[in-house]
Amino acid sequence: MPAFSPSSRIFSRLAAGLGSLMLVGFLSGCEDVDTTNTFAPACPRFDVPGQVADRITYDGKGLDAAHRLTSTHILGVQGDCRTGPQDEQKRPMTRVRVSLNLQLERGPAANNNTVTVPYFVAILQDGAIVDKKVFTETVKLPPAVSISHSSTPLRFIDVPTGNNPQISPYSMEIGLQLSHAELDYNRSHLRTAQFHEHVQ
Repeated sequence: MPAFSPSSRIFSRLAAGLGSLMLVGFLSGCEDVDTTNTFAPACPRFDVPGQVADRITYDGKGLDAAHRLTSTHILGVQGDCRTGPQDEQKRPMTRVRVSLNLQLERGPAANNNTVTVPYFVAILQDGAIVDKKVFTETVKLPPAVSISHSSTPLRFIDVPTGNNPQISPYSMEIGLQLSHAELDYNRSHLRTAQFHEHVQ
């Protein structure tokens, strides 16, 4: 199956408006019909911006290590592309299948064995965001383990294939859905995130 093509420059303008984007027409998070073809269309280029690759939560009593609840880090993105079902206008669609590899850390102030992980998939065309889908997963934390790893369920995102199936007209950005306060914290405190891609 074709791999995603990494891109280092897309999504540089996303950070300021993560919470205000509205979902529009063609992006879907469906997980039902899976139509395949011998020659899969090209995948969109993708990136995980460093500022939205980490999420640290606190108990509200301080921002030092003693008050940390959980830390979530995107370590990798895996996925592929295949021919999807046509849309209502009978246009050919590319079905992008995406899963995130996460590292989860239990903080000293953690008081339960689950962590809620909100993350987004945004679609860009010619450098502009045209759509966005937000997902939320609840992940169990092993009670006796401080650091664990998990993968999100495979998500299906359908985008128009375009005139040339060998070149996708879209790019894709993936990251953790952060509040403005969490984003400001990442800008001020966190190192640049390191992640890598996988091919199924």
